[in-house]
Amino acid sequence: MKKRTFVFAVLLFMFLPLFVYPIPLARVAYIDLDLLIQTYTEKYLETEIALRSDYLSQLQGEYNEKYYEMTEAEKKEFQRKINDQRNTLSMIRYNQLFWQRSGEIRDEIIFQIIQLNLMESIKKTSELEGFSMILDNTGNFIYGSEDINLTDKVLFRLEEKLLELLESEPLVPLSNEHEEYFETKPVVE
Repeated sequence: MKKRTFVFAVLLFMFLPLFVYPIPLARVAYIDLDLLIQTYTEKYLETEIALRSDYLSQLQGEYNEKYYEMTEAEKKEFQRKINDQRNTLSMIRYNQLFWQRSGEIRDEIIFQIIQLNLMESIKKTSELEGFSMILDNTGNFIYGSEDINLTDKVLFRLEEKLLELLESEPLVPLSNEHEEYFETKPVVE
């Protein structure tokens, strides 16, 4: 009987502090950052090109349709819009070509947009899944089971961002589209 009481007292003494002062457990997961960057960058550039090509065709059609009804000032404004869209589309196409050849983005704004979307999606996924730390599997990462691999879930969040992009209109040049964000928040390098 004394032995049971002693064991019970020792166990109570050992585990009582855990109930009084619980130790928060950190949940850790990992992502394949290279896969996320590669997949999302390609899809983002393709989506931007498709959207802006369609919008440019729409603008050009509208300009041609209303040409004889517009004043000279309206024509100049329309031409400015069309040129802005052509320039933006050319810049995005150039970045897509450069990305396919070298795996780099030349334009700082596109780079920042992709980086921002990746970080927001990783953060949102980790918060929704209840993880307090996310590791990248390209560093000193030894092993991680698939149940803590958040790569597919982050890709899902990034797909949501592309859907939001598809639903947004009218399109403006990228520098104008995100300038208020880049002016107020520093870019993480």
